[in-house]
Amino acid sequence: MKAFRTLPKVSKERAIQIAANHNCVPLEVAKKYTDSELREVLRQLKLKANF
Repeated sequence: MKAFRTLPKVSKERAIQIAANHNCVPLEVAKKYTDSELREVLRQLKLKANF
């Protein structure tokens, strides 16, 4: 039987930092992202949102 690996969960503040780096935008712009936009960035990096 295959064991499932749990995906790391990321806080909203950390998700904003990751999104800023991933999209090459300043933190001020990334702070204006909606929750769904942040979740989309995390999904591309195979991370889970914890917000």
